[in-house]
Amino acid sequence: MAVVIFLFVIAAAFLVVALVGPYRLYWRARPQAARQPSDAALAVGRVAAFGAAGVFVFGGCSVQAGIDRATWSASEVREAAEDAADSMAADTQIRRDPTDGYTSLIKAGVMRAGDDQGPLYRVSVERAAGGGHDYEISAGGAATTVCMHVTEEKSAEGGVFVPGADGGSSSSIPEYDLTATVDDGAC
Repeated sequence: MAVVIFLFVIAAAFLVVALVGPYRLYWRARPQAARQPSDAALAVGRVAAFGAAGVFVFGGCSVQAGIDRATWSASEVREAAEDAADSMAADTQIRRDPTDGYTSLIKAGVMRAGDDQGPLYRVSVERAAGGGHDYEISAGGAATTVCMHVTEEKSAEGGVFVPGADGGSSSSIPEYDLTATVDDGAC
């Protein structure tokens, strides 16, 4: 952040030079008898000062954008979690690993929803203690954690048909309709 402030201070100094004009600054520092620069030279100096100010403003904005891309804000984490909850409800799901629950599905949804909001490798989804379907979602740089509560209900569509090995028997793996709610804070 100090670099951004420094770049904007330098840009402000060049902007002052451009607005006040090099002629006034030049003659305050030099005696009247000195050789005067031409009007064209002063105009070029003013344009150069505006150009330098623009370069430093662009640099400051670029550094700030880089800082913003490297961290998540609390609202970005919540928004990505809500988008992941909506995407989970859109399709039926097969029950996941009992120890993992829906952790990998939620993490993939949050990463997909938060694609341009922060570094994806800093997304963390942890299953809350107690064995239910509560998940704590956090991301690097964000000061808060959100809690996603997932409710599963057997789908009316049935399940995935699995043919038997002997060709005659068959079974199906049940599918579930998921609904999820997102709350601020830990679970």
